[in-house]
Amino acid sequence: MNARPPISSGDAALAAADLLALEPLGHDRFRAWRNQDNRTGTLFGGQPLAQALAAAGATVPDWPAHTLTGHFLRAGQLDRPIDYAVERTRDGRRYASRRVIASQDGRAIFDALCAFHDPEDGAAEHQAGAISDGVGPAAPGPEGLLDMREVAARNPDRLPPMMRRAFALPFPVELRIPDPTARHEPGGAIARDFWFRVPSASALAAPRDHHAMIAFASDYWLAATAVIPHEGYGVNSLNHSLWLHGPARADDWLLYRASSDWAGQGRGLAQGRILDRAGRLVASTVQEISLRRYADRA
Repeated sequence: MNARPPISSGDAALAAADLLALEPLGHDRFRAWRNQDNRTGTLFGGQPLAQALAAAGATVPDWPAHTLTGHFLRAGQLDRPIDYAVERTRDGRRYASRRVIASQDGRAIFDALCAFHDPEDGAAEHQAGAISDGVGPAAPGPEGLLDMREVAARNPDRLPPMMRRAFALPFPVELRIPDPTARHEPGGAIARDFWFRVPSASALAAPRDHHAMIAFASDYWLAATAVIPHEGYGVNSLNHSLWLHGPARADDWLLYRASSDWAGQGRGLAQGRILDRAGRLVASTVQEISLRRYADRA
């Protein structure tokens, strides 16, 4: 095998196909050579979520994933490849589960449990969460809303400098929010809606790959929901759980209804529902974060 240098992407947005291009190393091990910057000089947390799901999926039948829970152990570096080791923890008639450890230079950076299910016919069905209900009024469609890069460019005096710099850089996820400069009202719900998609995922054919890219995007902007009423605080993701309820395309617009019910003791919790344009609930998320004043972050 010829070694290839990892691609650091601080000034580039990696395509979905590149993010999911894992090199098989044998014995249920895989390597990722391309890394996506989170706009702060370290690895974007959605990358190991997506790649762990892809690595696990390569070891199971052609069943869709139904859940993923991952713990972020330490910051990933952009100039090192990521190795994924898959442990086959269960192979049942309709369910399979895998543990995945992501490491750089032999040190674990991410630990995940992934589960897959052979969908069953005739099962009971219900769902809550149409686009017109939930927290707040009906969400406007993405058409006519500005992309966050445009918002940052048009509102230099209304967004924090760090946010303006971050949104000036390209990123694989396109994000549109109805009122990005709105301020939180004391006592109001800690929640926001935003639309997202991964345009480069249009090149992906497999439904499993679209699930992986939804996992990638599900980490984007969710954690920051818990900091809405707390100025001067920054966040780091501690763990992330995702439940996938059915097929969806990552290149189509999806609505993220994110909220936060609790913060305290240096931590916070954010949860989200992801719906397609028809109002169908396609995924649910929960993320725990560390919540610290900028001056105290280590």
